[in-house]
Amino acid sequence: MPFTRDAAIQMLKWGAKPELSPYTHKQIAEWCDKFWCQYLEVDAEPEIESLLPVLTDVETQWDLYLANTYSIEELKTKDFENELMPKEWFNEWLRQVA
Repeated sequence: MPFTRDAAIQMLKWGAKPELSPYTHKQIAEWCDKFWCQYLEVDAEPEIESLLPVLTDVETQWDLYLANTYSIEELKTKDFENELMPKEWFNEWLRQVA
């Protein structure tokens, strides 16, 4: 997916309806992190700048969700491709970017 506002909104929509998504929540969180990292050293246009806190939150909440759900040993051994964060979180992120 390209790093655009429309793509970010689509990713969040897929997160809210994972049964319709071609991406896992893990992949969505990783994509959000990569998008955010594109703007670490540069000024983003306003439509992107407003997305960055949400993109950061998606990736951060993914990490926290795993850390609060699984043991250290599980975190070392599982791949988490089928793990789902609460869909309500994605709905809230969508409200924030709308």
